Amino acid sequence: MEHWVTLLGFLLAPISGVVSYFAGLRKSKNDFLHEMQKSINLLTSENTKLVERVVELNTQMIALRKENELLKSKIEKMSKKLEYLKTDK
Repeated sequence: MEHWVTLLGFLLAPISGVVSYFAGLRKSKNDFLHEMQKSINLLTSENTKLVERVVELNTQMIALRKENELLKSKIEKMSKKLEYLKTDK
């Protein structure tokens, strides 16, 4: 019986070491995945902000283009009027 207890004592340390190793390995993988998820969430948040900004800038650009076209048409009308006034005299 003493031999079994001694043998069990010798085997228990390596077995518990292997179990501890795998438990630590799993924890480190979980920590890595947790950190990766944080990075993904941060990138998603930043990407959302950038997309909102791009949409805002596109809206402003469209408004500026419309205003530019309006100004061009006014300049053309004024140019025609000026030409008319020059030729009238």
